[in-house]
Order: sequence, then C-alpha cells, then structure tokens
Amino acid sequence: MIMKRILLLAASLGMLASGTKAQNKAKTIDSVLKIYQQQGQFNGAVLVYQYGRPVLVKGYGYRDVAKKIPNDSNTVFQIGSVTKTFTATMIMMLQEQGKLNVKDPLSKYMPGYPDGDKITIENLLTHTSGIFNYTEDTAFAMNSMTVHQERKAMIRLFKDRMTGVEPGTNFNYSNSNYMLLGYIIEDLTGKTYYAALRSMILEPLGMKNTGCNFAGLKSKKKAIGYFSIEDGVGDNAPLIDSSVSYAAGCIYTTVSDLNKWANAVHKKKLLTEEDWKLVTTVYKQNYGYGWMLGEAMGKKSIGHNGGIHGFVSNLYMTPEDASTVILISNKMDDEHSLMRRNITAILNDKRIEMPEFRKEVKLNPEYYKDYIGVYPLAPGFEITITSEGDALYAQATGQKKLRLYAERKDFFFFKLVDAQVSFVRNEAGVVDKLALRQNGRIMNAPKKN
Repeated sequence: MIMKRILLLAASLGMLASGTKAQNKAKTIDSVLKIYQQQGQFNGAVLVYQYGRPVLVKGYGYRDVAKKIPNDSNTVFQIGSVTKTFTATMIMMLQEQGKLNVKDPLSKYMPGYPDGDKITIENLLTHTSGIFNYTEDTAFAMNSMTVHQERKAMIRLFKDRMTGVEPGTNFNYSNSNYMLLGYIIEDLTGKTYYAALRSMILEPLGMKNTGCNFAGLKSKKKAIGYFSIEDGVGDNAPLIDSSVSYAAGCIYTTVSDLNKWANAVHKKKLLTEEDWKLVTTVYKQNYGYGWMLGEAMGKKSIGHNGGIHGFVSNLYMTPEDASTVILISNKMDDEHSLMRRNITAILNDKRIEMPEFRKEVKLNPEYYKDYIGVYPLAPGFEITITSEGDALYAQATGQKKLRLYAERKDFFFFKLVDAQVSFVRNEAGVVDKLALRQNGRIMNAPKKN
C-alpha cells in the first residue's frame, strides 16, 4: 500500500511538472503573439496542442473591427487552401471504396479533356498536371470571383490553357487541379461537394462549425475579412463565392473544429495507415497528396497554408510529439511563417526570434519636409515619400501607399508589413539617403535631386 501511494505521488508530481511546463509555454506563446497583435501583424485566433493536450487556444484582435467584437476560439474564419487537405483525403477515401484509382487517367472521368490520357488523378493531387492555375486569370480575379459560377464556366477558364509542362514532370501549384478533383468527387458520390464533405469527414469527426458557403453563412461568430487593419479601421475584403473557391479553398471553420481534423490526421482516422503514409510522402517540391511536407525542429511536419480574400491560415503538425499549430487570421496581410516558427521553437524549448516591439511617438510634422522625395532602390523601382496632414507615407513602384509611424526622429516603421525606414543625413544635416530594413536586409537608396 505504501509503495502504491509512493508511485501515485510520483505520477502526480510528474503530471504537475508537465502541467507547469505547458503553462509556461502558453504564457510565452501568448506574450509573443500579443506583440504581433500590438504591432498590427496578427488579428485572428491560435490553437496550439502538444502531446495531444492543449497548450494555448485563444483569439487576438477583432472579428468585427468597427463594432470592436473580439476574436475567440469560436470565431468562424475561411481557411482557403487548407481545404485541399480535405479534398485529397476524400479522393483517397473513394479509392479505398474502389470507386477510383489515383493512377487512373483524367479522361476516364472527364472524357475529351485536353491531355486527359496523360494527366492522372495523382497529377492533380500533387500539382504536377501542367494545368493552368485559374486564379492567375487577372480579368476573372478582378470581375467574377464574387458571383456564382457554373461548372462549365469554371472549367472553361483553364481547360484549353495548359502550361506546356509535360504532366508528371514538374510541380506547378494550380487551384484548377483541385477544382477538377471536386467535380470528380461530385460525380462519383452523386452529391454536391459540400454534401460529400459533410458525410465523409465533417459528421464523422463532429465538425459542427465547419462548412463551405461562407458568403451565405448566418452566424454571430462569423468574422469579417479584411485586406488590412490600420489605426482601428478595417479595409473590408469582398466575399469570394464558394463556387469559385470550391474544392480548392471554400471551407470555413474555427480553430477548435480544425483541431478535430488535425487530431484525425494524428490518429490516422478515415484512411488506412498505409494510405496516410502515402498521402504524406513527398512527391515533388515537398508536396504530397494535398499536404505540404517538411521539417520543424528536426521533426517531420505536415500541413498546409491557406489564403483567400480577407483571410490567411496555417495548419501544421509534427506527428512525433503529436503537436498541432493552427493560426487563422481575418486580416490578409498577416504573415504567419515566423509566428509558427517561434511557436514551434517554444514547444521544443528552443531559442525564438522575438519580434521587436516598436512604440510610436508623435513627431512634429515640420520634420516631414526633410523626408519628402523620391528614392530609387533599383532600376525601375523607387520609393516615394509624401505627407498628408500629420501623417507620412511611403509608396513603392506598383504598390499601394503605406503609412509610416515614427519611432524616433529619422526612424519610422510600418504596421502593415514588418519593415522599417530610416532617413540618413549628410554632414550638413540634410537628408540625402533612405535605408529600408526588411527580411534581414538593409537596402540603401539615394534621394533624387
């Protein structure tokens, strides 16, 4: 009895230590994400699990900026191309049911499709089909993505626009591949893509807050998507019709619901273990069957990024320690890669690249006249500095104008991108050069006379 009590006490102390360590990790991750939020670089929700247990689940910023309604773990976001992980899994489920084979030619399911005898289902899954990416059609992207599109109209966008690359030879990321996979799913199941998704994945996993028609969703938890948020004002993004994003990017969900999907992947549900191994094996360019594959802190990672008007998403897992990192933003200019690397480093007790906290100071607008001008960075590429009232702006060639915020005299930072601008004065005290700091580089540009 005494020995049993000692063993129970030891187990309890071990659990307590483990819990304390997880709490410390949660505090560190939270402090890092708060800096990103305060710097205007993160507006969304995060979910972090390790060893199958929650570390941090929390919202940051607002799902409705104008009404100041905060994001939380139940906020509904669009996840863009993370949808591809679901579509690829459904294709593999249909293969296990004997309804298709990934080695089959596309022509078996879509007779008459150009090069359909050469392109396989596997080529579609792995982005090696050579089919043109319809989202690169500028006219369509500018004019038609917010209205319903029939199947024939969508296929016309890319059917006769092959890239010229022989199927199976090179990786060429194309949303068109997954449009075709979605249509094949509909034809083989006799259901709409969403109905098939619901019956094959969402209902079995209990993903009750996940769906496809975000534009038509009536929910108080629905986030507004923004291109950017600056000084408390959001630049609203239009809603892409689900018939346009479709099987390549139509899914909406919450971080908590998406974690159910991650948990199913960790536990190898829905597919056989052999097929899970197949879909998460690199085919070309660190891509498998609908999954981006890589390494994080020496461990194999699987996941996908996503982006659609007003939203960006990031789902990554390391099976070795059953960890999951989910970042979803309802602000399109959020950059998740460094955030995710820092979170993964914290989970693995590694050094992090702590974002620098920058505090805005009020600068006399009289100084602005020293900065105004044009600064060539490279042939055909320059930065134009202008002022409006008490605000200073920078505009690079072919890009939109962004506000600069003073950290001190002659030194400014952007809130919408992780970059800083310093103005350099000559011996006479006159500004004659600009230095742009971004992505670890410093680029100098002389001021035009």
